[in-house]
Amino acid sequence: MPARNAAATVVDALNSLRDQAHLAEIIVIDDGSTDDTAARAAALGDARIRILPGPRNGISAALNTGFFAARHPLIARCDADDTYLPGRLESQVEWLSRHPDHVAVSGGFLSLDGRGRTLARLAAEGPAREVTRDLRSGQVVTTLCTWLIRRETLLQTGGARPWFVTAEDIDLQFRLAFLGSVWHLPQPVYGYRLHDNSITHGRRATQLAFYDKAARSFADERAQTGSDALDQGHPPELPDLPDDGSRLNSAARQMAGHLVSQAWRDHTAGFRLTGLRLMLRALAQEPKASNLWKGLTIMLIKSFGPKSPKK
Repeated sequence: MPARNAAATVVDALNSLRDQAHLAEIIVIDDGSTDDTAARAAALGDARIRILPGPRNGISAALNTGFFAARHPLIARCDADDTYLPGRLESQVEWLSRHPDHVAVSGGFLSLDGRGRTLARLAAEGPAREVTRDLRSGQVVTTLCTWLIRRETLLQTGGARPWFVTAEDIDLQFRLAFLGSVWHLPQPVYGYRLHDNSITHGRRATQLAFYDKAARSFADERAQTGSDALDQGHPPELPDLPDDGSRLNSAARQMAGHLVSQAWRDHTAGFRLTGLRLMLRALAQEPKASNLWKGLTIMLIKSFGPKSPKK
């Protein structure tokens, strides 16, 4: 659990882990907090919680501090403002114990607003399935925080790569899949909270897009040649990212996107009023987004417009 100034949420996050079956230890990497994040974690008095100082050198370095300190054969990540859903580790540990030929198993997740209310169910539809080929081709299936990973395979990758200022988790997923098979169980196992105080939502959209594209490009290179430009020591040139003028990847923007996705899934499944309500919630997050108004208009026409005559 990488944590920086997470005093408001870290106790809830830790409690969601402490209630899990099969939990052996929780490693909290306090990466330069100026609040009482570490004190609140320690006050829980749980001997399974280890608090380590972080290197203060980015999210990849903080994650690697935890990965390399882990002493048990299976590893999972939880961010300090998120939660595990009940039964998460039990189901995933048991699945991996029955399938020693797989290096990891992933799950679906719930996106939550700042108050913990569910916005959408993501990566939580369809049958359980093999996703190794998808990952090797640069397709993200779910967030890394839903993965349970064999420690030996994770360490074999070398951990998260510090070149990635963001999207380090996407890159790590792809690299893990090149070392072994990954299975996806679509039930939600993680609560992903969206709020503007998170690191992700302090990034420029252009920065996120650059590193996301790089992770996918590296996956394509590995599929073709067995290695990528970062492995070879000549990563792509960093873009000129302005301090102002480019749009932040705000929590409101991401919430709207998740709500729209859920709205259309519900509408298509026949729950039209639910879909419309979710579309209106999306508009409340981004009232000036013309694409959302267009989507609402289309949904209204499909719901209440004239029906096509029967042939």
